[in-house]
Amino acid sequence: MLPCSFALVASASVLYIASGQQRPIPHRPIVPVIGTVKAISGNYITVESGGRTITVVTDGHTQVWKGKTSNDLGLVQVGDDFAGRCRSDASGRLVADLIELNVVNFFGVITKVDSSGDSFEMFANPNADPHSAYVQKTLRISVDADTIFDASAKEDIRIGRGVQMVGLELRNGTIRATRLTVYEGQKPVRMKAGAKVMPLTGPAK
Repeated sequence: MLPCSFALVASASVLYIASGQQRPIPHRPIVPVIGTVKAISGNYITVESGGRTITVVTDGHTQVWKGKTSNDLGLVQVGDDFAGRCRSDASGRLVADLIELNVVNFFGVITKVDSSGDSFEMFANPNADPHSAYVQKTLRISVDADTIFDASAKEDIRIGRGVQMVGLELRNGTIRATRLTVYEGQKPVRMKAGAKVMPLTGPAK
């Protein structure tokens, strides 16, 4: 089953994580495909999406994000959460320009920080309406040298602060953060003077 936040943000994160890396496809509208990988045969990937089975084709230009962006199609595995940015070719096949695997995006409050600072726990969606699709749960997050901090830094990870995190969900349930912003109140900890605040929802103020 897709993580709740994955289904809600995957189509947006396809543009967010690999921004600037897509090759332009004139006159070919983008076709998003979101689901779960059910089978792989050569350069054909079968995706279960909303009760339908969709076949996505890859080629030598297809980029794959699984923590990092590469052209390694071997990273795609059965059971992976799949978010594809595709286009239709002349024969009507869906050809993937970009595939993201197991990407998640959460906002939450930091509840525990390991002494090393390399991992922490967060309570996700603390203010979510219980009737909404946003699930409240505790997540285990790891950071490493490849984690990008926006207007914040690793040493800013402290109990009680807010955090917005985009990352890769690993098989053991841990999430490896690829992009992370730590908040103090309503602002990123290291936001530059004069910069506009981008709230978690809605346009910049």
